[in-house]
Amino acid sequence: MAVPKYNELLNPLLKGLHELGGSASVPELETTVAKIIGLSEADATVIHKGNRSKFSYNLAWARTYLKRFGLLENSERGVWALNEKGQKTKAVTGEEVIRQVQTEDKEARLATVAGGEEEELIAEMRWQDTA
Repeated sequence: MAVPKYNELLNPLLKGLHELGGSASVPELETTVAKIIGLSEADATVIHKGNRSKFSYNLAWARTYLKRFGLLENSERGVWALNEKGQKTKAVTGEEVIRQVQTEDKEARLATVAGGEEEELIAEMRWQDTA
């Protein structure tokens, strides 16, 4: 089995956190999510860059997206927890999560642009949306 993309790990990550009582360390999450999706040890340890595995890298992005979507919090370094909304959520639609996060990113970029640069940025973003 190939390592799933980050958006394919969103629901297994949510399920894993629920199974672990709502809070877990990164290593606990990696082990639990790998079991949930049936990822072999060999596939889980495929290196992405440096000494980080592709699975660990993609799972980190899944955590980030779920945090920005409003379901997770990083209570302390290396510990992730479901917040109140996350405790009530059993599954998400990956497209909805990605769309919301990307929309927030676009709005933040627009908010930081001053004057005439705004029109140029809007035109560039429209071009990117069609690509």
